[in-house]
Amino acid sequence: MRFNTMVWTTLVASIGILIALRGFYYFHFINWSPVGWAKRWELFGSSSALWKWTFLFLIIFICSVVYYYLISLTSSIPPTISSLIVSIILAVAIEWSILVPTTLMEGLRSLSYPFLALVAVAIRFITGTAVFMKKLPKEATK
Repeated sequence: MRFNTMVWTTLVASIGILIALRGFYYFHFINWSPVGWAKRWELFGSSSALWKWTFLFLIIFICSVVYYYLISLTSSIPPTISSLIVSIILAVAIEWSILVPTTLMEGLRSLSYPFLALVAVAIRFITGTAVFMKKLPKEATK
């Protein structure tokens, strides 16, 4: 049962992140393309957009599974605090690596608050589920 919960939680979080990223890009809430990494890395230059989005989904899914597993090992830390810290660090690191600002103030001004909120909600969802499932007794998950 715990494995099923991990798979379903990370699957829902990954699909939600992907749909939100597509919406953010479509409505210009973010200044970068979620699949723009394909051009920079020249991996899938002439591939269809569907393949790029599928590969992005796989990356997000794998990262979510790893994060779920790691956070389930640390159930003594309150999920609100750990998810807030992790989401801020993760969102800033992602945007910083994509936008590559020249100064610190330029980097802080270019942060997308909707993206930060998306990462915070997704990380909190995964963290809360992992900690809750860890604290359940073995008999309750059968």
